[in-house]
Amino acid sequence: MVASGPVATDPYEIEGDAARIAFWVNLYNATVIKEFSERPRVGSLLRHRGLFRKVGCEVGSDFFSLDVIEHGVLRLNSKPPYSLRRTLRTGDRRLDAAPSKLDPRIHFALNCAATSCPPVRTYAPDKLEEQLDAATRAYLGAETRFDASSGKLTLPYLMKLYATDFGGKQVHAEYAARYLPEIARAFESEGSIGGRVEYGRYDWTIAK
Repeated sequence: MVASGPVATDPYEIEGDAARIAFWVNLYNATVIKEFSERPRVGSLLRHRGLFRKVGCEVGSDFFSLDVIEHGVLRLNSKPPYSLRRTLRTGDRRLDAAPSKLDPRIHFALNCAATSCPPVRTYAPDKLEEQLDAATRAYLGAETRFDASSGKLTLPYLMKLYATDFGGKQVHAEYAARYLPEIARAFESEGSIGGRVEYGRYDWTIAK
């Protein structure tokens, strides 16, 4: 385990989902930045997957790795992509630091140092709703493509990677439509574009 420095906050005393989500997103991003600035890596992030299980912070009296923050806490102990196991065992008290529900917008706020990651922003509990909406709208706007002639909708790979957090393909299209007017107009004119949903590529190269 590699700790980036203790955090005095008691994670179990943070009140409210907004405060908890903002705290963990900010801590995750700050920990990634610190780790890669102190121990730079090159090439594909997938070659360094193990660091997300080892690198983290002492928060209060418990150690929270990057994987624990993302999958154990923010994703309510959902299985990581391509994993057969959940990050935390049943009864692990770190589960008590999680918000009450999974907010899929976190995927447009967390930055794991890959080129295709969303940009790093700072999130505040009292502004979290608008900040997460802005981050989601910006990322979807940059990574979504809609071909009106063929009706093909290409969504960010993140939505495929975390498909269980967003639902099925039709739900993915509806989700994008809430943030992108051109997708919403396609729904209004055709009623559904769920059968023509594809996903873009994800660049795992470590950002410089």
